[in-house]
Amino acid sequence: MNIDNTASENNAASAVLPSAPASATPTPTPDVGAPAPSAPTPTPDVPERTPASSTHAPTYAPTLKPAHPQYAYAGYAYKPYEMPENLFKPRAVDFIFALTAFALGYLFAQFVLFTWKGWGVTVFSASYIFISTAYLIKKDAFAMSGASLFWMAATLLTGASYALWENAGLAVVRSFFLFFSAVYYIITASGNAVMRKTSNYLILDAINAVIILPFRNFANQYVSFAVLKREEKSLKKAIPVLIGILTAILLAAVIIPLLVRADSGGFRVITNFFLDYFTVHPEIITEAVIYGIFAIPVAAYMYGLISGAAYKKGTEILKPCSDKDALSNLRFIQSATVFIALGAVCILYIVFILSQIPYIFSAFTGSRPAGWLIYSEYARQGFFELCGIAAINLGIITVANMTCKKHRKDSKLLKLFNISFAVITLVLIAAAFSKMALYIHAYGLTIPRLLPCVFMVFMAVVFIALIALQKWDFSIVRLALVSGSVMLCVLFLVNPDALVVRYNTDRYMSGTLSEYDPEILHRSGFAGVIPAIEVYESTPDEQLRQEISKYFYSLITSSQKRDTNEQSSESRQAISALKRSSD
Repeated sequence: MNIDNTASENNAASAVLPSAPASATPTPTPDVGAPAPSAPTPTPDVPERTPASSTHAPTYAPTLKPAHPQYAYAGYAYKPYEMPENLFKPRAVDFIFALTAFALGYLFAQFVLFTWKGWGVTVFSASYIFISTAYLIKKDAFAMSGASLFWMAATLLTGASYALWENAGLAVVRSFFLFFSAVYYIITASGNAVMRKTSNYLILDAINAVIILPFRNFANQYVSFAVLKREEKSLKKAIPVLIGILTAILLAAVIIPLLVRADSGGFRVITNFFLDYFTVHPEIITEAVIYGIFAIPVAAYMYGLISGAAYKKGTEILKPCSDKDALSNLRFIQSATVFIALGAVCILYIVFILSQIPYIFSAFTGSRPAGWLIYSEYARQGFFELCGIAAINLGIITVANMTCKKHRKDSKLLKLFNISFAVITLVLIAAAFSKMALYIHAYGLTIPRLLPCVFMVFMAVVFIALIALQKWDFSIVRLALVSGSVMLCVLFLVNPDALVVRYNTDRYMSGTLSEYDPEILHRSGFAGVIPAIEVYESTPDEQLRQEISKYFYSLITSSQKRDTNEQSSESRQAISALKRSSD
């Protein structure tokens, strides 16, 4: 609404000036015959605003930038959205957390970085969750929600699985999932997810958590030491304590050799024990130095992530509003173009399925199609075909729904195409699953055969959700991420290596599996000890017994080289079983 500046200023001034009391000035009596006063000139319709100097003026936090001049109008202030400066101003709690972060980094370097095994990973995971949560609560930055509790549980359960099982076949998958869940927990617990929860903007959240927050705040840990300069009085109190500790160390260095010479034997035994320990095990000092060096960047990364999330420094780079606007700008393709393209691809898929019925569905009958003599090639090609087609279908559906000028909610035809693509993919998933089941029945179960089955179940859940999305509105990315995370956590906790070996052992002992593959035992690690003992004691095959003996020897050798923190309860039980069987 265009209003003349002078008029608006006069109106504003009249609004600010207080009206005189009625009793202060008597009302003058107009002269008889005097002309009647003219009617007041109407003023434009100006919305009432609160003066900037008024006690009712909107207040801003000290960390907010001043309003831009374009929002100031005739001495009045609008209240636009202002991005806080989010400067990292360390306090005592930040300094304490900086020291704690270095301890966490040392734990990570010693128990996780070089091994990813045993109860050491469990201790680190629990310590990480406890310390980071306590810091966020202390900084009033903890946002309890269903998402934060879910990712806290996912991190703790995945970490606990390291103390229970070896899970050698899932080592890479489990390590990546533990890292992702631990980092993503900080984003959700601090309320810094793009949509304040797990949403379709998962990729933006991942970039923010893994890259932007940690590296933009990488120096925060060292900046927090500035607290020491501000707390000079506390330092003055601590200086005598430090001088006393140093003096005690120097006196002990002088007195201990004299006491050893005057000792009759008891004190010498105590001192020699510590000296001999570090003399016989010099690698302890070397390892401590190496772990300390790696702990420095690891601690800075963790401190940058957690402190950046608490101070929200760097969280403004990825904004949901701008991303929504960018997505709306992508809708530039006419609906007819999208529908013709989707219809042509659907017809192509239907023709392909009808022409390949014997090849695609023969596994449901327990037989291979003509020309396929090897189960592994038949099943493997079916699985990779599924992956390719599922990825292509997801890409086609995503691009079509993002670029079509007509939104899915307003187009029944677009919904129909989405359902058609989902149904076609589900049919191919079922066919590929039947092929893998035929392969497992012929040659037994392995982790490389189990994981595709789990992945196909996950893909089926996603495409079923895609069908449901055409009627109900929800975040399909959140559903896919939560369902996939639940599947992985269950897989980590049920010990799939032991399930694989037990499945093959039971089938071999019952006669339904013709050959027992000892290579599966080596891949399973300590999980295969008890089933291997059963096969060793019952099989008449001498060559198989020799292969199992080699497996036992490799386990005993590897256990002797491992520290206690790298051992799980499963490995300790397996070694005890081997000792009992040898006796």
